[in-house]
Amino acid sequence: MPLQLSEAPDGEPRTTEDDFMPDDDDGTTGSTRSHSTSIRRANLVPPPRTTASQISPIPQRRTGGQVPRPEQPTASLPTSFPAQPYPRSNRTRQQAPPANILKGKVHWLLPLGIGMIAMLVLWELGSFTLAWGLARYDDIRYGYPRTSQTNAVVGHGKDSLLHPSHFIAINLNRQAIVVEFPAGNPSGAQSYVVPYYILGQGGDLTPITLEFRDVTGDGKLDMIIHIHLQTQDQTFVFVNDGNKFRPPTNKDNIHL
Repeated sequence: MPLQLSEAPDGEPRTTEDDFMPDDDDGTTGSTRSHSTSIRRANLVPPPRTTASQISPIPQRRTGGQVPRPEQPTASLPTSFPAQPYPRSNRTRQQAPPANILKGKVHWLLPLGIGMIAMLVLWELGSFTLAWGLARYDDIRYGYPRTSQTNAVVGHGKDSLLHPSHFIAINLNRQAIVVEFPAGNPSGAQSYVVPYYILGQGGDLTPITLEFRDVTGDGKLDMIIHIHLQTQDQTFVFVNDGNKFRPPTNKDNIHL
């Protein structure tokens, strides 16, 4: 059988059946072709490739009076191709932030502790503000040293409603001192000292006031000294003997 070779994919020449047929201009009938005969390449020319102008749906214009060759039907090729989505790179992919594991898991003791601390701070601030405000009020009312004055008819020096006795109470260096002017006469002035000091913080700023009423039941007005401490009020009583005041004894039946 005659040898047939197909054209290689890369366009190399191929050997066909005609290459082994006898030549007509040989002059010899029935003689085979010599092996030295060169391979004819007439049939080995590759077919012309179809260009974009040949597959275009727009007909070409005639130029130079030449009749174009009829175009053979060819399959129309798509002019555009659908865009293919590119795979996303791992570098451009945004990672979601890590979830907060403490969200929604706050223990009930945490807000309770914060509230207690806030209340403690408010209590301290309130106490400091209150103490500061009271000290400024006492500065205006009693001055420094803390001093108060009053009048009373206690039966000393023939005092009366027209000429009452005058009393001055003063906190002098943490000690309560009372000065009496019988019937308003400075010449017969007498002083009374509370037998203990005012201790504690702000003792020198403690106001001293006086009150007169019968606490022994003998019908005479006794003198009650009020020491206004920050935490509580302390009292000390001087008993009226008709001419002056004296410190109380065990025999005095005092009812405050």
